[in-house]
Amino acid sequence: MDALTQRLRRFVRARVANRHDAEDVIQEAYLRVLRYSAEHEIGNRERLLFSAARNLAVDNQRRKKARERTVAECAVFADRAGEWPPADDVVDVLQRLTSVEAAIDLLPPRCRKVFLMHRLDGLSFSEISRQLGISVSAVEKHVARACLLIDAKVNDEPQR
Repeated sequence: MDALTQRLRRFVRARVANRHDAEDVIQEAYLRVLRYSAEHEIGNRERLLFSAARNLAVDNQRRKKARERTVAECAVFADRAGEWPPADDVVDVLQRLTSVEAAIDLLPPRCRKVFLMHRLDGLSFSEISRQLGISVSAVEKHVARACLLIDAKVNDEPQR
């Protein structure tokens, strides 16, 4: 083994986790320099080799840390997997939610606005009444009608 390779090995070994990673980095550095030198004139091949090795060592460490984070995150997910609902239940809930959204979109504009103000914004009937300039009774009727229409649409009943 020549002196250059020994110096390169010490240089890289100080920057990576283990001997195997160091050998991989050194081999890749040599390959890159050879490929580059086939197409370009190189003034200082040794300097280019050490620069390539340094960059590859940094990349190696970044990949290793990313893998470790991924493994740790997967372990957390695996530990919590028992807490999650079954996939069938999630699909069912998402389908029902989509049906409810579609039903809300079919409501008459004023009825939809009143319903959303009550259910999503959490406004009381009297607050909605004041904001829209309609009676509390009208607000109650809009909310009741919206609930009936949504229920009929989601449960595939004929609308009243």
